[in-house]
Amino acid sequence: MKSKKILLFLIGLFVSPLAFAWQPFDWSSTNIQGLYGGDFIFADTKRGTATIEHAHGWKYGDNFFFVDMYNSDGFEVYAEIYSSFSLSKITQEKVAFGPVTDVSLMLGLNISNRPENEAFRAYLAGVKFDLNNQYFDYLNISIAAYKDDNVDTYGVQITPVWSFPFTVLETKFKFRGFLDLKNASTNSAGNVTMLAQPQLLVDIGDLMKWKADILYVGMEYSYWVNKYGIDGEDESAVQGMLSVFF
Repeated sequence: MKSKKILLFLIGLFVSPLAFAWQPFDWSSTNIQGLYGGDFIFADTKRGTATIEHAHGWKYGDNFFFVDMYNSDGFEVYAEIYSSFSLSKITQEKVAFGPVTDVSLMLGLNISNRPENEAFRAYLAGVKFDLNNQYFDYLNISIAAYKDDNVDTYGVQITPVWSFPFTVLETKFKFRGFLDLKNASTNSAGNVTMLAQPQLLVDIGDLMKWKADILYVGMEYSYWVNKYGIDGEDESAVQGMLSVFF
């Protein structure tokens, strides 16, 4: 019952800007990804994944979520939702220092329908530092308290996120991804974990003289140290991918 109340509370915080602001987004970006590849551990070695990502900005901050869907010893849905509240937007004063262009308060929810007996849920609350500059589509790093529903202790997660566009011989690329670093108290095994998922994508629409920044193909590399907190269980998986932005 307590977990359900926390879940509803976080979802309410995520949708409340949309429910009460009654105004259009400052900006929005959505993409759909199809991935296939392998060398996964603890389940099917190879698998296909469908992913939906969405982000938008509004009057007081921004929201982001992604949903992964795949079949791995049964159908699994995994999602992460984040709401960030910009101090610059809320105070209407520029909050910046050094390379930091804005500071936001952040709330997050990670959720899955698996395992069947104790479905995974984790909650995050922390601070996000925007480091964006003229070279990146976006660049930020968050530091958050992390609480897994099935773990008694609280931990810390540090997450840099980036998207770096570049051009080689008139061909447009994107190098994008994230890295989640969690301390030992975030899991019941008591081990530090790290999950990195960088993607290298080529702009096929632009290459074919059709339309830029819409259709990308490339690869994603997933490297997970101490997967699920289990000591020595490191996963290294490469997937081909197609991504459509709109």
